[in-house]
Amino acid sequence: MHILITGGTGLIGTALCEALLAEGHQLTILSRAKRRNRQSVRFIKVFSQCLGPVDAVINLAGAGLADRRWTAAYKREIWASRIDITNDLVAWMAEQAEPPKRLINGSAIGFYGADAEATFSEDAPLGAGFSADLCHAWEQAAEKAKLTGATVTRLRLGVVLAKEGGALGKMTQSFRMGMETWLGSGEQWLSWIHIDDVVRVILFALSQDSVSPIYNTVAPGPVRHRQFASEVGKRTFTLLRAGVPAGVARLLAGEMADELLLSGQRVVPDQLTAEGFSFRYPTLADALNNLV
Repeated sequence: MHILITGGTGLIGTALCEALLAEGHQLTILSRAKRRNRQSVRFIKVFSQCLGPVDAVINLAGAGLADRRWTAAYKREIWASRIDITNDLVAWMAEQAEPPKRLINGSAIGFYGADAEATFSEDAPLGAGFSADLCHAWEQAAEKAKLTGATVTRLRLGVVLAKEGGALGKMTQSFRMGMETWLGSGEQWLSWIHIDDVVRVILFALSQDSVSPIYNTVAPGPVRHRQFASEVGKRTFTLLRAGVPAGVARLLAGEMADELLLSGQRVVPDQLTAEGFSFRYPTLADALNNLV
């Protein structure tokens, strides 16, 4: 297939492109930076530069939620990098003589809001907060692609664990100094997924004749942050175990601390399980054995 990808140079996009090229697909990647084309890969800066009919679109663009403090300016950047780009993408799809047949659109489990006890499957309602509003608006923008005749699949991603880049390195910085730490009470839920399984979920969605509209893209074994710290501690040399007080996290990260660091949600991949998807790394122990 000829596949158009936004966010193709990010953590997920880089791994995904390698897998798609291995399957023999032709890729066009939207990128703000000037990059050199290579075999089966063409880089563009605007959608109008995309040549020829496109079979499918994978939309992963977006500024990192946890990359910087949530100032008013950065929140606008987060919003524009997802909703504005998706609106432009859908408008481009509508202009094509042969519109893409499928759109796989990124989203996140922040859609459900934070909750200490509830378990969220794909049919759970919209939550509250900036992350929930962001995910909802992003999904609504993507849903407009149905008017072009495309099938739209939304991927509500959990915390992606990878050897290089992403959340794992930040979450384990203290362990490299011999300290096993967690944030706040450590009782908040962490719904995570190994980068390899993220790629496999996208390939799964891309290959199905009739895909579900939403996949919770998380491993089936969510854990609390203290359990995460304990599992990492088993695989590293630590001299001290201690929690980072919530007040310190708020001082350093502001609003983002309350939405992303000190709270969480227990999310399960019911739809993937129902459709027979098999996780390569279903438990945190499996993932950390590969990554740490």
